[in-house]
Amino acid sequence: MVVLSTCKSQKPPENTDAWKKIKLDFKQLDAEGLTGPPKGKVAMNYEFCIPSEEKFWRQVHKIDATAQKNAGKGRIACKDSQWLVIGSTHQKNYQRVLFQLASLPYVKRIEPTFWE
Repeated sequence: MVVLSTCKSQKPPENTDAWKKIKLDFKQLDAEGLTGPPKGKVAMNYEFCIPSEEKFWRQVHKIDATAQKNAGKGRIACKDSQWLVIGSTHQKNYQRVLFQLASLPYVKRIEPTFWE
């Protein structure tokens, strides 16, 4: 009898350095991705830049359904060859979503969005 358990493909270990790209303070957020007082909780928005190509946008939007592609540079200062993307922490498994976004090689950092 041949044992095939050693033939299973294994996922490579996750690169925990991706967490360093995320500049949000998770201590401010609850399990639902909300911040603020009990009767006034709100979602936190975040922003990052991606190359201005549809294939990258499709990949990002597949990971983060809250992601919105925007014109402009944002506080994060996207270049002319990049799109500004804004997402929300108010979604299921928001920390995992952020980790997956930060794991993309073309996402250099993810910063909180401050609306003024």
